[in-house]
Amino acid sequence: LGLLPQFVNSFFFLPKTVKKIGKAAFPVVGFYGLMTLPIYGKNFLPGTGTMLDFELLRERQSPNEYLIAPKSSCPQFNGSTPLDDGQPRREEAPVFPVGVDELQSIFIESFKRRYALESFAEPTLVNKTKRQYVYVERTPLLRFPDIINVQFISLDENRSTLVIHSGSVFGYSDLGKNKQRLTEIISSLSNIPWTLKRATVQV
Repeated sequence: LGLLPQFVNSFFFLPKTVKKIGKAAFPVVGFYGLMTLPIYGKNFLPGTGTMLDFELLRERQSPNEYLIAPKSSCPQFNGSTPLDDGQPRREEAPVFPVGVDELQSIFIESFKRRYALESFAEPTLVNKTKRQYVYVERTPLLRFPDIINVQFISLDENRSTLVIHSGSVFGYSDLGKNKQRLTEIISSLSNIPWTLKRATVQV
């Protein structure tokens, strides 16, 4: 009988504890729910990411973006407004020694390896005529969604290049994440032994 009062007190106290835990957890659950909603990069709502028109693309007021493109592309994006580290937010894209079909296929396969699950690497929007794709990539811990736009450009039968832009949906500063991401992507493409890929990649 001596344990009965403690049991009764615990019984009535438990719901209050659960409520307190629920109230404390709700903002966290709500935050991650918002970050992981399947609405980004689909032109679902203004500001949630869409397919860019590179001919009309202008740099943002906030430094949470980065662009790699040929000099002749994105004429209205001069990149003069610097990033947080004072560096330009635009750099020139390399020329790859393969045709545009091969570059496109190799990029898509290489991009899949950035994800733990390949299903997450599927583009959210595609324009096959323009060879333009939209992807969503999230930051590792807080899961902030960033929107990646990439377009593949043919220079001639054996040479091609691309335009690729990465921009954050949330936040003023990206702490250099978009630049880091695109630098990694271009580096992975540049390190591919292209002479071998020509014989193995099927388009």
